Amino acid sequence: MRDGKLTIKSEFSVQSLQKQVMEAALEVHKNMGLGFGRQEYGRALAHEFGLRDIPFESQKSIKLSYKGSVAGEYDLDFVVRDSLVVTIATGEHLSEMDESKLRSLLKAIKLKEGLIVNFSKDILEIKTID
Repeated sequence: MRDGKLTIKSEFSVQSLQKQVMEAALEVHKNMGLGFGRQEYGRALAHEFGLRDIPFESQKSIKLSYKGSVAGEYDLDFVVRDSLVVTIATGEHLSEMDESKLRSLLKAIKLKEGLIVNFSKDILEIKTID
């Protein structure tokens, strides 16, 4: 039973964290509007995370390994509370490739949850990846 309680608590905290990030992204979208690039939205989202006391790392560099060697490096837009990867998008649509890429990155860094936030739509587009 104890394990069951821990699992439920863990799932709740991830959902709560996702909600906090989504609310911060909505605030940025509402105040900035459309037409800016990933860098500008990223700075605004980082500021909003700070205002809301949401712990995060931005532009976290990770090494992608392949059979014991480094296949490349990648900078993650945000890692929130060491458990949620947040990627900023500014394109017309989120594609299956965007989703596949984040799934692969999550696997590489051994995390289970991610969000893709697309600021380039009239209505903020957020895709949950798990």
